[in-house]
Amino acid sequence: MNTDQLKRLRPLYRRPWLLGGLFFLLLTILPRLAATQSYGQYATDTTQIFNYVDQMPTLPDGGGNLALVKAVQKQLQLPLEVREGRTEGRVFVRVVVGVSGVARQAAVVQSLSPACNAAALAVKRIPRLLPGRYQGQPVAVLLTVPVMFLSPRHVFTSTEVTRPAWFPGGDAALEQYLQKNKATPAEVKQRDLQGRVAVRFVLKADGRIGASEVINPLCPSCDDEALRLVRGFPRWQPALGYDDQPVAMYQVVNISFSPPAPPIGQAAPVPENQVYSQVEQMPVLPGRSGPDGLQAALQELIEYPERASSGEGQVSFVVEPDGRVTRPVMLKPINSALDEAVLAAALRLPRFEPGRHNGQPVAVRLAVPVLIDIR
Repeated sequence: MNTDQLKRLRPLYRRPWLLGGLFFLLLTILPRLAATQSYGQYATDTTQIFNYVDQMPTLPDGGGNLALVKAVQKQLQLPLEVREGRTEGRVFVRVVVGVSGVARQAAVVQSLSPACNAAALAVKRIPRLLPGRYQGQPVAVLLTVPVMFLSPRHVFTSTEVTRPAWFPGGDAALEQYLQKNKATPAEVKQRDLQGRVAVRFVLKADGRIGASEVINPLCPSCDDEALRLVRGFPRWQPALGYDDQPVAMYQVVNISFSPPAPPIGQAAPVPENQVYSQVEQMPVLPGRSGPDGLQAALQELIEYPERASSGEGQVSFVVEPDGRVTRPVMLKPINSALDEAVLAAALRLPRFEPGRHNGQPVAVRLAVPVLIDIR
C-alpha cells in the first residue's frame, strides 16, 4: 500500500463510527439483495388476499387446475386406514398462495378423518407457483384444493380419473368389434325386439376385463349375449389416476339389438302405435272357439322346464294383419323359466284369421291367461 492510499484511509481510522456504519449498512443490504435475487420479479408479500383474480396461480409448466391437483397427489402419503380400504374420500384444503408463489396458511375446510386431514396438509409442500395476478400485478390468492384419499383397491369412476380408459383403436374400433362378433338371439327375431343392453364392468389396471353385470336388460338371451361380448373384449388402454399411474375403473358399454329385415315377401311387423286392442272382428285361431279354445291351444304348446312349479300368469302378443304372432310379453309373470316357456309357446301358435277394422285386416294385441298346474 503506497503513501497516497494510506492517506485516503486515515479519515476512517480517525472516525470509527463511520466504519461501523458501513458494516451495518452491508449487513442490512446484503440479505435484501439475496432475497431479491431469489424471488426475482416478485414483490414483497401483501396482507390483502384475493379469492379470484384475472390470472389464478399455476405451476410454472402450466396445466391448470388438473396439474395442480396432480402435484398435490404426488406429495401425498396415504394413511394406513386408507391403504387398508377402511377410509376413502376427499379432504378440501384452503391455502394462501402469496405473491412469491409460495403456499402458506394451509387449513382443512372439509374433513375426512384426523389422519387424512393431517396428510392433506401436504398441499403446503407443492412446488413454488407462478403467483396470481390482478390488473397485471402479482397478488396473494386463496385457493381451495381437493385432496383425494383412495385405497389401492379402489375402482374409479369416470369423474375420478385424469384419462379415461379406451378401447384399442377408439370408439369406431369398439363398434366394429361388436358388429363383427355379435350374434342376434332368436328371441329378438321372434319377438321383433329392438333396444339396447347396458353392461357395466370393471376394467382392471392392466387393461383386462373384471366383474361385469347388466344394468339395463332387454331380454334374457340378449343380456347373455351382451355379457359374452364384454367378457371377450381384448385388453383396453387403462385409465390413469391423478398420479398418472394406471388404475381400475368402472366402464359402461351399450350393445344394441334389432331384428333383421323380414324375408322377401313378408311384411315387417306393424308399428306398436298402430296396433289395436279392440276391433269389429277380433282375431280367431282356426279350429278353436272363443277365449277358452285359445287358452287351451297355448297350454298345449308349452314345453315345461325342469322343476316347474304351479302358477298363474298372463301373456300378451300381437296378431299381425297376415295372421302370424309377434311380440309376446308377460303381462303377469310367473317365474323366469316358465315365462320363457310361455313366450316361446305363443310364438309357435299357428296363424290366426286376422282381426279386421272397417273391413281391412289390422294388427291386434291379445291377452291370454295362463294356468300352470303341476301335480
